[in-house]
Amino acid sequence: MLHARLTKSWDRLIHIAVHSKCIYFIKELVEYGTVEDLAIENLYKDTGLSIAAVSGMVEIAKLMIEKNNKLTMKRGTRELIPFGMAAEVGHKEMAEYLYSKTEFDCLDHSESIRLFFITLSSNLYGLALEILTRYPTMACERDENNDGKTALHVLAQKATDIAGDSLLKIVARYTSLYFKNFYKQASMPILDRDLIERIWEQVLQRSDEEISDLIRRPSGVLFDAALSGSVEFLALLLCKYPDLLWEVNEKEQSVFHVAVMHRHVHVFNLIYNIGAAKDYIVGNVDVDKNNMLHLAGMLPLAERLGASRANLQMQRELLWFKEVEKIVRPFHMYMKNSEGMTPIEVFNKDHKELLKVGEEAMKETANSCMLVATLISTVVFAASLTVPGASNNILNTPFFGKEWFMIFILSNAVSLFTSAASIVLLLSILTSSYAKNEFMYSLHARLMFGLTTLFISITTMVSAFIAAIFLIFDYKLEWVPYVIASLACAPVVLFLALHSNLWADLIRSYYWYKFLFQPSKYRIF
Repeated sequence: MLHARLTKSWDRLIHIAVHSKCIYFIKELVEYGTVEDLAIENLYKDTGLSIAAVSGMVEIAKLMIEKNNKLTMKRGTRELIPFGMAAEVGHKEMAEYLYSKTEFDCLDHSESIRLFFITLSSNLYGLALEILTRYPTMACERDENNDGKTALHVLAQKATDIAGDSLLKIVARYTSLYFKNFYKQASMPILDRDLIERIWEQVLQRSDEEISDLIRRPSGVLFDAALSGSVEFLALLLCKYPDLLWEVNEKEQSVFHVAVMHRHVHVFNLIYNIGAAKDYIVGNVDVDKNNMLHLAGMLPLAERLGASRANLQMQRELLWFKEVEKIVRPFHMYMKNSEGMTPIEVFNKDHKELLKVGEEAMKETANSCMLVATLISTVVFAASLTVPGASNNILNTPFFGKEWFMIFILSNAVSLFTSAASIVLLLSILTSSYAKNEFMYSLHARLMFGLTTLFISITTMVSAFIAAIFLIFDYKLEWVPYVIASLACAPVVLFLALHSNLWADLIRSYYWYKFLFQPSKYRIF
């Protein structure tokens, strides 16, 4: 029964049991089966351990290896041993366990190279470092299954952002502390850094010709890193081998030109850490006669615009252009490329549509907010002239001495003034000329303060309403005002929840120009 083929892919009982993750049943099979029974293969040469490796079932793998430790060397799908199969799908715990049970000395060199590159591609840097420690020459080997890339190429093409938001980061996003550090690159995991340093140490032991070949073929390592935004990777390489600063790609562009073209601010900020070399590098002109300012004037891919709203995207583009303008040579501002265009002409041509969409987005937002602000100002102005529940003989009304009456009057007044302020701010957006300088600074500040004053006016209007309810129901039905007050808070909460993203974007944009471009924390010299 154990050897009977039960499916078209020749799965036996042990394969089906592992697929089903029936641990109790597998324990019985392992206990009563023979060593040979566990080594049974299906049509794809997979054993039960191979399937467990792909599924990440460590407990099952331990049971099988304890019974038959030779299973770790049995090749399955695509001639991979179980360790390679687990690493390929990124099961870290399973891969670490199988690594400890795999006899690497029994593998040929080409298979070890393959396993090394699998761990790199799957971000299992700890295991990759262990393999590199065992076989230091891996640092200079090429993956023939991936266009002959070296380990440096594989790592250079990986972005170094740490995925996910911690609770602290989420809270900090809405504080000034977050904005101060908003554009600082997240550090790579420590094992990744150690791995790169170990690889680079091995590469530097080669001759200059060999180093050049390793970093230039099949593509430029530095430019792969610049494209992916791997700032720490670049900093590590440049710090150990500063001659790489002068490397250019097939278009005669430096890594900083590539960073500008693809809007990788953290990579670009390294230029402030390279001393006098900066003044030489910014003078580079590519094969199309584009200087660095031309590249800043070109519209990047949509995913590199860095914001979800067109008006904020336009602001960021202007900030990039102005920053690059500060560091290029003066005559570069008027220099023409192969198409006969100056940098500002390139910028205007490429950003014409974005400017139009950004202007429409600003006007649409301002219009919507101003409508609400106008309604609020109308309501609270009328309410301020009406005393809640007052009798005809206003001098005899008991409400003037009440604390809730003072809250009502003050809340109404604040709501009226803030809604009026919001109208003025939003009206200034609608009547703006939408010049580039306004897009950089004042327009977003006006919208941010307009939205803030609108929120205050809504909040104080609700406060005035709650105060009026407590005045009207004084000494009667004491539970009624509390219920109504609770319901009255709903608009405030909804406004905050539904517009918090816009608010946060505007606040970030207000602080953007202060912290976007600054010397990198990574030292080169």
